[in-house]
Amino acid sequence: MSTVLFFAFVCCIGAHNIEQPKRLQTSKLGDDVTIECYLPNTDFNNMMWYKQGIGMKLQAISKTYIYMTDVEFVDGNTDGRYNVTIEKGIYHLHISLTKKEDIATYFCGVVTLGELYFGPGTFLMLHEEHTATTALQEPISDKAHIGNNITLVCRVQTVDEKCAGAHHVYWFREAADESHPAIIYADEDMKKQHEEGCEDDSTTQICIYTLTKWNLSLSDAGTYYCAVLACGKIVFGNGTHLEFITDSESTATPLFLILASSNIISMIIMILLVAVRCKDQGRSSDLVIKRHLKVLSRLEIQMP
Repeated sequence: MSTVLFFAFVCCIGAHNIEQPKRLQTSKLGDDVTIECYLPNTDFNNMMWYKQGIGMKLQAISKTYIYMTDVEFVDGNTDGRYNVTIEKGIYHLHISLTKKEDIATYFCGVVTLGELYFGPGTFLMLHEEHTATTALQEPISDKAHIGNNITLVCRVQTVDEKCAGAHHVYWFREAADESHPAIIYADEDMKKQHEEGCEDDSTTQICIYTLTKWNLSLSDAGTYYCAVLACGKIVFGNGTHLEFITDSESTATPLFLILASSNIISMIIMILLVAVRCKDQGRSSDLVIKRHLKVLSRLEIQMP
């Protein structure tokens, strides 16, 4: 629960014009990565990077006095894998030869007037190949409507590996709108997450975890990932994409097309009937005029 509370806190104070363009950044274990941070054009004293592993407390990585070239790395981050690019308005973090412990959310921050301000955070997701544990997320069969309820499913399978302790499952979202940071749901939040149970056979264990979203709104759109911590490893699901049916799409149903077509046909028939009637009235008017002309001509002939 502390993880969720911290993200809510960062969301509120992260509006100090500190930009971290990528809310979710993916790579493979062992790759080199760069986490971007763009700073505001205002006065501040220090720049720093913080890191929060899944289920862990916030930890400092580096500290730099404004635009100085010397970077102070905190104990535990001095193995040479961390580096920082410092330019005007830029404070990028570089991580070489990424390891499992690098899977975390990274916050870029500044100190101004004695207050510490964070950016929205970048979650670094590192994929591990050839693992005995896999997480498969089932896709949503249909597009959702606003106000609906949906349940996301994460199926965790472990083959030929036994370890003590239960799985720890986290959910987070990559939003299309960059103004919304990725939100992590910890497995302690039982109102949002439920463990359906596990099945074991001689070689395989399968556990199913679900996340229910109630009364959906447009702000819920995005891609949801489950992250499973088991046997000292962390495995990420393939993601479940949630999108909504727009008004234009919802009207383009077979019933709507049938009704629209019938209305168009009815309108065409009405126009044809009016045209025919007008044509008949025109013909009758011509006959009446011709009769009047004949009568007048006869009268003229009879006059002396």
